[in-house]
Amino acid sequence: MKPTSSKSPRPLWSILAVILFGIALKILLNHLPDNIQHHYGDLFKAAIVLLVGGAVSYLVERWLARLPHERIGARRATSLRFLARLLLYLAIALALLAAFGVGLSSVVFGSAFVTVILGLAGQNFFSNLIAGIGLVIFHPFEVGDHIQFVAWQYPILTPTFPHEALKPTYSGIVTDINLAYTTLEVEDGTPMMIPNGVLITAAIHNQARRERQRFRFRFDVDANIDPTQLLPALEQAFAHGPYPVEIRLVDMGASTYGIAFFVSAANEREEVVRDAILKQALPIVQGLRSTPKSDSH
Repeated sequence: MKPTSSKSPRPLWSILAVILFGIALKILLNHLPDNIQHHYGDLFKAAIVLLVGGAVSYLVERWLARLPHERIGARRATSLRFLARLLLYLAIALALLAAFGVGLSSVVFGSAFVTVILGLAGQNFFSNLIAGIGLVIFHPFEVGDHIQFVAWQYPILTPTFPHEALKPTYSGIVTDINLAYTTLEVEDGTPMMIPNGVLITAAIHNQARRERQRFRFRFDVDANIDPTQLLPALEQAFAHGPYPVEIRLVDMGASTYGIAFFVSAANEREEVVRDAILKQALPIVQGLRSTPKSDSH
């Protein structure tokens, strides 16, 4: 006996079968009574276009989704998926217009159509569509990249605890770039959909393309703790730590002074590095705070 193949049928055959099914429906439509064709023929044609076009789009999407792992890289796969969506949706839209008796020449060159397009060009959908084309062409990020972005459309974060200014960054792993939205998978696994028009004007940190990153963490310390004791103790503690750390005094207030940690790390998220720094620094600060000044002489 020959071993059975576990592979699914080629997508080309599935697409061909859907197209043949659409042709069969069109032939069946032509054999309906004339009065039904006269009153409902255009609606039936539009339904066939939506049914066949939607099925073909779904099959093409599924086939392209498997390509990065089989034949091509993530960058080409993203571009192909975006281009396929754009062409398929455009073809479906033109086919729907043709089903209602609107010719291609009147669609493209008709003054009413041009007026509508020019009127809608500044609207959100078309701006997101054009921005999506820009993202695919210029590749500030790719599917699978971990990115952070700062956009003016989102409010500035105001800290309630004494701290330096915080950038309102939003971060996640890029899972898809479609015609209107880019999807990020954030830390808790929730998909976050950002309009392409926001990302095309945003400041983007692509962590997947960096070799090393330099972090800066600033903390306030009680002024009763002697910095001539604290700084050497911290430098000694971090001398053999997982990251190279530079420590400086950066500010002074009435009851506190500020110290900053400058840390170099490769392929690490900011919160992970901050956690490691705090776990080493806090016991030292707390130990000096509980030691009376007279004991230090």
